Amino acid sequence: MKGNLNIDNRSGVFHRDDKTARTENYNCVRKGSLTVETACVMPLILLTLMGLIYLSFFVHNRAWLTAAAYESATSGSMEGIKKNGQIYDTARMRSEELGSIGFFGAENLSTQTNVGKEVQVTYDLDTISSYGNMKWHLRTEGTSSVINPVKHIRKLRAAAAILKGMGD
Repeated sequence: MKGNLNIDNRSGVFHRDDKTARTENYNCVRKGSLTVETACVMPLILLTLMGLIYLSFFVHNRAWLTAAAYESATSGSMEGIKKNGQIYDTARMRSEELGSIGFFGAENLSTQTNVGKEVQVTYDLDTISSYGNMKWHLRTEGTSSVINPVKHIRKLRAAAAILKGMGD
């Protein structure tokens, strides 16, 4: 402290030796300042919070649709080894099944399946936002080569046996 504190009981004023003064009602004057500051800052906090929530839903939808696209493409590619396998139909049905699960704030969900040497499944989705009626477009894609799992596993086992023989 910079000086001695003297109290004048008649006026309710605290005097200090360093020429500063405070009233007894000093704390009462400041009570409304927190309310005003909160009212000014709260819109910014809510805007940030809502933006993070919408971004979280967007990332969730993207992760889900990416996994669904790869799973659909893999289902179709494994159907290709069957004698009368319906690669396109299997991939399309699986993509529609996985894409039919509801997404928050999603609209215009469409799926496209292409079959050739690879099976490709693509999802297109519009995610709505509460800010100025903006829409975020989401496009995910999954591809898988038409594979024969039995031949693939046999090749891996043969390669592992050769590497094991070289190590001995």
